[in-house]
Amino acid sequence: MSTTIKALAFTALLLTALAIGCGSSDGNGGDSSTSSEPETDARIFDRETTLSGDDLVALGMKSGKTYDVSTLPGGVEARLLYWRVNNIAVEYEARFYETHQDAVTQGTAPAEEGSGEDAVIDEDEAVYKEGIRDRRKVFKYPNSVLKPKYGAFGIYGNMVVLCEGKDDVEGWDRCSALIEALDNR
Repeated sequence: MSTTIKALAFTALLLTALAIGCGSSDGNGGDSSTSSEPETDARIFDRETTLSGDDLVALGMKSGKTYDVSTLPGGVEARLLYWRVNNIAVEYEARFYETHQDAVTQGTAPAEEGSGEDAVIDEDEAVYKEGIRDRRKVFKYPNSVLKPKYGAFGIYGNMVVLCEGKDDVEGWDRCSALIEALDNR
């Protein structure tokens, strides 16, 4: 065997071992305890359920504002909700669509715009402007800094939910708590 073929075979074997070692699939849509930053697909939970804001209130969340969805592509309802996670009051923005498929195809881009480190919190730049002031948080250090309130989002059935958190990890932890509660109801 030539040196080139041996080197290629070794490289292929190494890449295969890395792919097997780094990949994981738990088959349930994600597990927040195994990764600090789950991939977007791991945040999508295809459940045969059609939720509304009233379902979240029945779960124990407190309803806040109801947002106009006329400029939210495919949206049928959107609400600001409050819930306690680990004894901490947490805000959620829940957006509801006709179907799970609509939530994924039409709700992902607006959710990405409204959450995460790079969230659009300037009304002039946002596509979905309704509730944008509620998506901002002022951090008071030596200088006040305006930052995104929602660190992460998840999709559960026909609902897209933005979850409060200082970063992706904290936001996703709070989304996971809601998803677990919905699965256990």
